[in-house]
Amino acid sequence: MTRFLRAAGAAVVGFVALLLTGAPAHAVEYRLLVASIFDRALTSFVSSAELYDGASGPGLDKVEQSLDAGAIDRGVIIEQRPLRSVPASIARAWGGVNVAADILRGGIDTPSWDEVRWQGKPGERSIWVVKSSGNVRPQQIVRVVLKGAGPVRLFQPFTVTNGNKVTVLQLPMPLMAFHESHGNVWDKFVAKNLDLRQGIGAVVGLSDNALFPDLVYLIVDQGDTPATFKAVITWRDRNIDREAPGGGTFIRIRYNH
Repeated sequence: MTRFLRAAGAAVVGFVALLLTGAPAHAVEYRLLVASIFDRALTSFVSSAELYDGASGPGLDKVEQSLDAGAIDRGVIIEQRPLRSVPASIARAWGGVNVAADILRGGIDTPSWDEVRWQGKPGERSIWVVKSSGNVRPQQIVRVVLKGAGPVRLFQPFTVTNGNKVTVLQLPMPLMAFHESHGNVWDKFVAKNLDLRQGIGAVVGLSDNALFPDLVYLIVDQGDTPATFKAVITWRDRNIDREAPGGGTFIRIRYNH
């Protein structure tokens, strides 16, 4: 009888272990904080050595701390660049999932970040976007500062065609939109070129209209433990020459990205 009970108990333990092994991964809380500032504001904090791709240092730490404390001058915050979630179809095109969560906007005498918290599944990627709803200056994204695993680091947007991975990738916005509509922008261009070893990466979309701003997608690689990610996007006016010949009302535009 005792031997029978032991065998039955072992079978129950084995069955429970099997159920636990096959159970879906538990939800984990993630947090993303995002701010857009003028590029000149960033360069006033950092040394020249902190402006290289992948650089870290005390100046970048101070930018992060100032945004945390709401101590950065409100004049350098660009409020017309809100953090947004993306529709499910767009998230799928980027190889990830959309998240339905409330986004808190940064304010005066409070942390200057837009902030979102959500419960997610480890192993998935969540997709977020920062963009303007109109032709509001400034138009050009210059640098992206990211913090995931490790210290806060500065990255330059790079266009990559040979498979070398970068943390901040740059693509033409019309190209991104075309492949979003076909559901394959991640597979076609991003997966082989974006470095997510920090747990977060970015893809800057270059606007083909000189008067309209760029945009940036933030891709969060959801790990097994709770994590906080941060992104600072720096902006400046695009290099544009405007001329109204003959006193007319039409404007000719010459610009360089």
